[in-house]
Amino acid sequence: MNGLEELILIEATVGDIYRIENYVIEENPYTVTPMDGMTESLHEYEKHPILMLEKDKMVGFFILQTGDSILKYTSNPQAILLKAHSVDKRYQQQGYGKLSMEKLPEFIKEYFPSINEIILLIDYDNISGQMMYLKSGFKDTKNKVKELDGYKFIYSKSLTG
Repeated sequence: MNGLEELILIEATVGDIYRIENYVIEENPYTVTPMDGMTESLHEYEKHPILMLEKDKMVGFFILQTGDSILKYTSNPQAILLKAHSVDKRYQQQGYGKLSMEKLPEFIKEYFPSINEIILLIDYDNISGQMMYLKSGFKDTKNKVKELDGYKFIYSKSLTG
């Protein structure tokens, strides 16, 4: 857990490709590589790839998405969708996932000031992921959605108050 206080969140740029290409992801049904996450829907201009950096090392990744495409998960047009959250396999079990969720509200307030809610989808059988998000202040909305790879719970975290 050395250096965790130095974790920063930044939006990826073309200059970060070398970091993204060297990212090591654990093979499991819940994760996608950052490159796949960024390229799966290139036409979506409201998608923001975010790097988790500790010093100059990329330790994690996620995508924040805004716009009409997320309204199938929420009725709140001021919500943002968190997706493709992962920690590089070499840095797992060191607190980076939890810390990124602690830093996320401030990051959103700074770069997306009109946003008042974070939502995410989580697989029914991803119990460890569910526990991490619940411990990070997300609530189960009791809603679910059927995606191509199965049913997912919709979790929400308010950024007001």
